[in-house]
Amino acid sequence: MSESVVVSASITIARPRLRAFLAAPVTPSAAWAEQEWAGICDPWSDGGERHRYRAELPAAIAECDSWIDGDYASLLCELADGEGGLTFCFDDATGSLAVNFSSRVDFRLPTLVWAFTVLRGVTAFMADDDSGLVSVDVDWNGDTALMRLGPDRSSFIDSRREPEAGAEARSRALDVRWAASDADEGEPATEIVARLLGR
Repeated sequence: MSESVVVSASITIARPRLRAFLAAPVTPSAAWAEQEWAGICDPWSDGGERHRYRAELPAAIAECDSWIDGDYASLLCELADGEGGLTFCFDDATGSLAVNFSSRVDFRLPTLVWAFTVLRGVTAFMADDDSGLVSVDVDWNGDTALMRLGPDRSSFIDSRREPEAGAEARSRALDVRWAASDADEGEPATEIVARLLGR
């Protein structure tokens, strides 16, 4: 039975760096060491689920990479045509980017790895004070996985152990989301991506 995953990202990044990210080939999830993925197993309230995910992580990374091809712009535009659609908004004045998409999935852990892989690749193009947050909400247990993004780095936030960090990240993400959505309200995601790439 398929289940729902909702992925949201709020990122601050300058337009030239965002353009470079969109045009780049998708970085496979295996580019990050397994220990850098281990935090994806921690947010879930069910201890048995956390233990099972840790055991399944290497296979999930390999499965995720079998799904990845092309550049980030193409992958995002494919999501725009999918069942859950894609919201992609960018405000030039503030460098605020908001991304949101949802999907029905059959494979839990590989899908979670894939969702974060889609967005953590932006870290290679971040600089200075660029920052971001990715959240993945799942309907099978009501938990949320969070990842903090920065120049050449990304890390999971365990809201169970770091409730203040999780709350602060969500508050900051909301500010970015509002700024970006005001800028591109009503414009289709594929058109925004094409415009950013100068197509």
